[in-house]
Amino acid sequence: MKLKEETIKELNELPPHHLSKVYDFIQIIKKQNQNMAVHARQARKPYLRSRKILAKCRGSLTDDVIKGREERL
Repeated sequence: MKLKEETIKELNELPPHHLSKVYDFIQIIKKQNQNMAVHARQARKPYLRSRKILAKCRGSLTDDVIKGREERL
């Protein structure tokens, strides 16, 4: 909590034009966090879709990959 208190103290001492810059930085950080959350959600979807498709298949995907590699050697 000390960091927050110190930050607020420093913000109170800033002139308005510097305060507006800090506000802009905060908005940029918040936007980056939102973008990262969206990317994380989107990154999970293909994985789940692949698992759903592979659940219908019989056998082992691992065995199929190993056989494919052996054929190339």
